[in-house]
Amino acid sequence: MQHDTPSSPITDFVWDRSIRNLKRSRRLSLFSEKKDDDAWLPVLEISGSEEGPALLILAGVHGDEYEGVDVILRLFHSLSPEEVKGSLLMIPTANPYAYLGGSRTSPEDTMNLARVFPGSQEGTVTERLAYELHNRFIANAEFMLDLHSGGTHYAVATLAGYYHDKSTDFGRKCREAAEAFGAKVLWGHSEVAPGRTVSSAQSLGIPWIYTEAYGGRRIRPEDKEFYYNGSIRLLRHLGMIRTPDSGENENVPIVSRTIYGDGNFDKSALSEADGFFIPEVSLLSEVRRGDRIGTIYGLDGAELQQVISDSDGIVVMLLGTPAVRKQEPIYLLASLA
Repeated sequence: MQHDTPSSPITDFVWDRSIRNLKRSRRLSLFSEKKDDDAWLPVLEISGSEEGPALLILAGVHGDEYEGVDVILRLFHSLSPEEVKGSLLMIPTANPYAYLGGSRTSPEDTMNLARVFPGSQEGTVTERLAYELHNRFIANAEFMLDLHSGGTHYAVATLAGYYHDKSTDFGRKCREAAEAFGAKVLWGHSEVAPGRTVSSAQSLGIPWIYTEAYGGRRIRPEDKEFYYNGSIRLLRHLGMIRTPDSGENENVPIVSRTIYGDGNFDKSALSEADGFFIPEVSLLSEVRRGDRIGTIYGLDGAELQQVISDSDGIVVMLLGTPAVRKQEPIYLLASLA
């Protein structure tokens, strides 16, 4: 295994997909002028012994989501170039600033990396990071997997999201990859909000899927295994892995339901009061317009807000921390049709 030291600037990075039979990690320096800055972009690369597709796996776009970091480190240490066809490039912390701060956004500029793609070469550190990720990494992939979860504040249903358009080859590739990942729930998006890694990939014509899991700044054992096994299934689906099947027929889709919507967490329902939230539904519950999602109480026992569903749908996100502030996202629904 090769390690590049000392670090080289991210602006010098080139993803050379022609390299064969190599496994290495790179340390790319970022943009801060602070002398004591310890933020750097880790890039883990496995170049297979044979030609094949180029897959980019991202994690840590939000710095408090750890399931993707875990699976990338496991993949890097469990796979060898002899087992891989093509080029597998993985970034376990795509936003080192947010990761070091243990936060969803970058402490340097308070920006959400997943809202500023394709970024700006002359912008803030987060916008510049998005620019480099878009142009040096995503633009050179043939498929992208972006690994997310609920992070610190949200509880999110375990699922795989994809671009939903049965009429196009691009849409079919996204759907087939999502099915291959093995999620029991798929979230199909016929529209993709701007600023995301996936909208960045879509603008470049690169098929993609993303994942969500419960979160909570810890990794549940079932999510740990889902992310790892799903990544192996995706590699096999893309024709990038040479290891034989385990005998469990991993390539067979195991989806039990598909939900729909634009997947925009910025459209979550917001709380109307500071207080303590007690939910009355669980993730993936089907609710009708007017159903009670939960209640916000004051510590004196007063009922401050009945949180009522504003539409029919399926609960895909709930506030994960009971202490809630006014105007904080509290739930998000998807549709069955």
